[in-house]
Amino acid sequence: MIYFPPAKINLGLKVLARREDGFHNIESIFIPTQLCDILEVHKRDNAPEGDFKLECSGIEVNGSIQDNTIVRAHQILSEKFRLPALEAKLHKVIPTGAGLGGGSSDGTFMLKAINDICRLELSEDTLEKYAEALGSDCPFFVKNRTAFVSGRGETLTPIHNEKGALRLKEMMIMIIHPGVHINTSQAFSWLKEDKIKHEHQAHQVSQHTNKHNDFLLGTPIEKWGDLFMNDFEESVTTRFEPVKKARQLLQDSGADYIQMTGSGSSVYGIFGGTENTLEDTKVTLMAHKVAEKAKKEGFFVYFGALA
Repeated sequence: MIYFPPAKINLGLKVLARREDGFHNIESIFIPTQLCDILEVHKRDNAPEGDFKLECSGIEVNGSIQDNTIVRAHQILSEKFRLPALEAKLHKVIPTGAGLGGGSSDGTFMLKAINDICRLELSEDTLEKYAEALGSDCPFFVKNRTAFVSGRGETLTPIHNEKGALRLKEMMIMIIHPGVHINTSQAFSWLKEDKIKHEHQAHQVSQHTNKHNDFLLGTPIEKWGDLFMNDFEESVTTRFEPVKKARQLLQDSGADYIQMTGSGSSVYGIFGGTENTLEDTKVTLMAHKVAEKAKKEGFFVYFGALA
């Protein structure tokens, strides 16, 4: 079977108090995009039960194979269930270490693939529990729908809004990854203490953010900048000139809303305001010119439909 694990973007990212487990509570809205990896998973004949093989192509995946989220996803389920011999082939399209959640997406879709192929009949809620063991962002990719995210990333509140979902499909996005790898732990250390909210404020912030569940329907995209900010953006942008340059290119493209995603270093711009539609030739031509400039800088660029 073939799956298409998507990249996600953060629409706003608030960093709250540090938890007892060492993580920080966060609040954000996650949106899956049309930028996807390709994952093929199938059973292997004439191989020992429980055996697993992974092949990778496309963008190079750094690190030990044992640390790969696809391998870890297989390990998690193989400890609970008797699995046949399986093989996975990953064609990597999403840049790694870019704040786009590509590794989290790959691992979670592997859980879903094993569930399908091996007929484990695990519910989405159960898959989310297994995904939580993979990483903070992973549970989101089980349902793979726009959601308000809190806790360390495992608490999901789906944003149910059919008109809003349709509105997202009418938007386009440009993602620029300037090739800089941002260490997440380092990014947290850069945040000023006065930006880290105290635990007793978390509920109040959450209530405020949940009011924005209607943003897809009613808030003009030009106003999103007043609602959604990424706490990491200033500290990362000031330290890495390529990230600053990527952001400037998006400003030149005429995007209606621009933000860094996750702890970086990818930056995205969304087109979908009153003037910027998929049918607007002038806007599309300007965006394509900026995309070409970014590629000449050696940056990775995705430009297309958002959802």
